[in-house]
Amino acid sequence: MSKIIIAGGGLAGGLTAIYLARRGHEVHVIERRSDPQQDISSYIDQVTSKGIGVSMTARGIKAVLGAGIPKEELDLCGESIVGMSFFVAGKFKTRKLVPIDNLSPLSLDRSTFQKLLNKYGRINNVKYHFGHKCLDVNLKQKFIITQDQNDNFHNISGDLIIGTDGARSKVRQAMQNAIRRFEFQQSFFRHGYKTLVVADASRLNFCRDLLYFFGMDSKGLFGGRAATIPDGSISFAICLPYEGATSLQMQNKEQISQFFSRYLPQMPEDIHNEMVKQFIKKPSNDLINVMSSTFHYEEKALLLGDSAHATAPFLGQGMNMALEDAQILSKLLEKNHDDFQKTLPEFTQLRKVEADAMQDMARANYDVLSSSNPIFFSRVKYTNFMHKKFPKVYPPDMAEKLYFTSMPYSELHSFQKNQNVWYKLGRMN
Repeated sequence: MSKIIIAGGGLAGGLTAIYLARRGHEVHVIERRSDPQQDISSYIDQVTSKGIGVSMTARGIKAVLGAGIPKEELDLCGESIVGMSFFVAGKFKTRKLVPIDNLSPLSLDRSTFQKLLNKYGRINNVKYHFGHKCLDVNLKQKFIITQDQNDNFHNISGDLIIGTDGARSKVRQAMQNAIRRFEFQQSFFRHGYKTLVVADASRLNFCRDLLYFFGMDSKGLFGGRAATIPDGSISFAICLPYEGATSLQMQNKEQISQFFSRYLPQMPEDIHNEMVKQFIKKPSNDLINVMSSTFHYEEKALLLGDSAHATAPFLGQGMNMALEDAQILSKLLEKNHDDFQKTLPEFTQLRKVEADAMQDMARANYDVLSSSNPIFFSRVKYTNFMHKKFPKVYPPDMAEKLYFTSMPYSELHSFQKNQNVWYKLGRMN
């Protein structure tokens, strides 16, 4: 049995802790926020609303179920999704999603899911250090220095340090200092976002079981996404440039109102006005892309989730890949009999390829969702028709595989490229 320190007790860290504890390791989770079972408020950012509504696809669902969490309890954390609805030229066009193996995607209540992970973490004897802020990480000697809520300092050591502490990871920063020729790239999308919340989605006549997308007719100016959660509210992620006449810097109520009227569906006047107020009040948040040349340091440290491969949320796979990271790590440890020296390099080798492919697809998908493309829906129909008619030579619908299978992102990326080639040939013919 090894003592494993996990820096960051969010969704990726929470599931990783369960998997490792089930393997018999002594697992300690360092988390700056409070215990979500006692106080969930610190997990809900009321001021900036940084959390974009998240969707759990079959990939994430399988990873959660693999950690021994019952499906009926997971289902209580979200709404099943049966389709995607695109708002174009003042009308909704809906695309149905047909589940495979009875696994429908979930529009997730992040805080409820967080509490579920912590519940099963405790069942599996995970030890939590809540209210501990990570100040420094010593990879050579494998310890973390933290500061608790009473300003006391702690030195927490172990046999392995795992960083699941987000896009601005302290563990990754320590790896940058410790590894010679460590390549790290942090880039920002030209757009940022604000999240606006409507308390009662039913007043907009939005279905709880659909994901909504906006801005496809904005010629690249705007991208938007909306999803409902079990409490009946709906969150809109409004993505705009940082500068310009129509941007995140807009403060004029009339200008913002005109923007909403053009690119979002008609709303009751009071909700429309509330959305305008929220847009003015709430600060902007960055869409960040993180790429690292390696996810591990010797046999002493490992990065998972956003710490390793943060990206924009418009493929809906950031959380899903993070959850799959935890499952893959557990499988590699089982194969290698918990030998960290064998497992960590293999994890980097396997997951780096998948992370790069996922990030490429996420960037491409955002371009599609924010750009005018009048033949988008015709292309979807064409893809499905051609695959059914020529299944051995024409690649399947990527969205179907993305939402309902755990097919590797690298294979999905190849499908995407092949579809582009075939589609061009089809149009010429």
